[in-house]
Amino acid sequence: MTHWPDVADEWRVALEHAAGCPDCRTPGAICETGERLLSAYEGAARQARSEEGE
Repeated sequence: MTHWPDVADEWRVALEHAAGCPDCRTPGAICETGERLLSAYEGAARQARSEEGE
């Protein structure tokens, strides 16, 4: 069973954060929270793709 809903949730959380975060919207700025959320999304997407290939 793939976890695409998990991927969508991780993406939504990352986008909602970025929309309200001045650092995420500033080119060249670093936001540790934004980076962490993006990594969580990427991990969920990799997991879903891996499970889909089983």
